[in-house]
Amino acid sequence: MSAQSHTDKERRVELLLLVVVVVWATNYPLAKYALRELNPLIFNAIRYTVAMACLAVPFFTGSPWKRIEPHDRFPLLRAGVVASVIYQMAFIYGLSLTTAGNSAVLLSTSPLWTIFLNAKLHKEKIQPQVWLGMGASLVGVVLIIIGSGKKLEFGGQELAGDVITLAAAALWGLNTNLQKPLLVKYSSNQLAFIMISVGAVGLSSFSIPAIPSVDWGSIHWTSIAAALVSGTLSIGVANVIWSHGVKHIGPGRTANFNNLVPVLAFIFSYFTLNEQLLPIQFVGAGVTVVGIWIARR
Repeated sequence: MSAQSHTDKERRVELLLLVVVVVWATNYPLAKYALRELNPLIFNAIRYTVAMACLAVPFFTGSPWKRIEPHDRFPLLRAGVVASVIYQMAFIYGLSLTTAGNSAVLLSTSPLWTIFLNAKLHKEKIQPQVWLGMGASLVGVVLIIIGSGKKLEFGGQELAGDVITLAAAALWGLNTNLQKPLLVKYSSNQLAFIMISVGAVGLSSFSIPAIPSVDWGSIHWTSIAAALVSGTLSIGVANVIWSHGVKHIGPGRTANFNNLVPVLAFIFSYFTLNEQLLPIQFVGAGVTVVGIWIARR
C-alpha cells in the first residue's frame, strides 16, 4: 500500500470516528429523555440486547465468521466484561453518586488513560505532541463544564462517585487497549458482536431484580423507542466503528476523538434541552478542537 493510499485510508477512518462522536453526543439528551421513565439497569439491558441483535444480522446473512481460537476465548470474554459490563455499571453508579460536572471532567480523562495503558501494555512510546494535544483537549473540556455553570466539587459526599467515575474512565482506556491484539485476528464486526453479547447477558442479569417493580403500562412508547435507537446507534454501530478505528489508527489516536463528544454534547443540549451557552464554552470547544488537531498530527 502506497503512502498516499495509507493516508487516505486513515482519513476515512477518522471521518467514521467523527460519525461516532456525533452519535455519542446526541445520545446524551436521548438517554436523559429515556431515563426519566426507565430504570438505568433496564435501560442498559434493552440497549445491549438490541445492539446484539443488530450486530448478529450480518453473520446470519453470509458475513464471514472466524472460528475463535481456544487461547483467545478468555481475552475476548475479558474485553467484553470490561467494556460492556464493568464499565457500564461504573459509569451509571458513578454518575448517580457524584455531580454531572465531576462526571464529565473525570470521564474526559479516558484518552489519557488509553495512551498511558497503551504505552505500558504494548510498549509503545508516547509522542510529545500527543501529550500536548491531549492536555489541551482536557483543558477545553474543563472550560466547557465550568461555563455550563454545573457544580465542580471533589471530595466530601461526592468522593465515592468521583473514585468510581475515574475508575470508569480508566476502564474505557483499558477496553480500547484490550481490543488491539484481538483486532489483529478478528474483524471489527465480530469483535464488537462478541463484546456486546457479553454485555447483553451480563447487564440483563443485573436488571432482573428491578423488573418486578416496573409499571410498564405507565411508560410512554417514546422512552422505549429512545432506548432502542440508543442501542442500535450508540452501542451497536458506534462500537463497530470504534473497534475499526483502534485496528487501523491505534488506541491513542482513536481515543482522542472522545474529547470531541462533550463539545458537541453541550451544543446539542442547547437545542434539545434549552441550555444556555456562554462565551467560555465556545472558547473551550475551540481549545478542544485544537487539541484534537495537535494530537493527530
